[in-house]
Amino acid sequence: MRGKVVVVGPAAPSLQDVHPTSTTGDDLMAGVEIQASAIDTALRGFPLQRGPGWLDYLLIVALGALGPLTLARLKPAFAVPVILFAGLAFAAGVQVAFNSGTILALAAPAFALVLGAVAGLVVLLVTGAFERQRVRDMFARFVPESVVDEVLAGADDQLRLGGTSRDATVMFSDLRGFTTFSESRPPDVVIGILNRYLTAMTDVILGHGGTLVAYMGDGIMAVFGAPVDQPDHADRALEAARAMIGPALTEFNTWLASEHGLPAVKMGVGLNAGTVMSGNVGSERRMEYTCIGDTTNTAARLESMTKGTGWSICVADSVRERLRRDDGADLVKVDALEVRGRTAKIVVWSTGRDPDAPPPVAAGTAVEG
Repeated sequence: MRGKVVVVGPAAPSLQDVHPTSTTGDDLMAGVEIQASAIDTALRGFPLQRGPGWLDYLLIVALGALGPLTLARLKPAFAVPVILFAGLAFAAGVQVAFNSGTILALAAPAFALVLGAVAGLVVLLVTGAFERQRVRDMFARFVPESVVDEVLAGADDQLRLGGTSRDATVMFSDLRGFTTFSESRPPDVVIGILNRYLTAMTDVILGHGGTLVAYMGDGIMAVFGAPVDQPDHADRALEAARAMIGPALTEFNTWLASEHGLPAVKMGVGLNAGTVMSGNVGSERRMEYTCIGDTTNTAARLESMTKGTGWSICVADSVRERLRRDDGADLVKVDALEVRGRTAKIVVWSTGRDPDAPPPVAAGTAVEG
């Protein structure tokens, strides 16, 4: 026993000198064993040492910031596994340090990691909701609200450069003589009249499920059947065209006469159906939604056919063929006309002529667009 420390004491549970410890689980350890373990620790120079305080604070700050920073750079589906892996790595590191004789804080840094991750997710959800609402409000200016949610359901695809091929009906409309009219009047009056006209026509387009693509001075480009598929896009476009040159234009002319004492104006509408490339063009910093392709170019040239012919609406035969609900009973066949940029003639239909207009375009005449 020379050179040893001997601890003498009872071990019987009936003497009540037994106690729970962190290593015995549900069992109890005799007080004499606890004393012996404590003496052994002291003789070995207290091998477990508390880590530096600054390291604990550094771990709290680092793990607390890990969640928000990761969520800011990665999508939640990737960020959450990264955060979980960091938490497991931290716990393993604390255990390795303990086995090496250094005690590091575990609870506080782990709590900071969880709190930071939860806070980051909450901020991400809130800002995402605000951004989604902002995009919805912006997109609703061009697309009927009834289809905005359908578009935003695929926002990752819709809000990036590129497009998809769709069968759609493209519309071009133009106000006749507005350039000459605007040259002789103050700019504020011209802008006020133009805004009133564009508002009336836009309401009709959106009301029939169309997508407003662009304003071109007093001209409007719209598409039906994109970016959301509409099996009845031809019906919608034709109904919108009728409403534009009918009730909407009549109401605008009534307002124009009562407010400004000006004569009635006229407008032309061109409709063509077919395959278009629908999507966003531009750059990552500035993009806009559009539809391009031969269908679009032909629709623009069909609209130009209405100038000086008395036909307010020029409807390509491709639109008439796609009608589902509308029987097109009011459509009148104009003729098979040549259009610049196309080798084959296009059969053109309309809803009737202005009786005061000049004679219609002769059969087979090439129309420049």
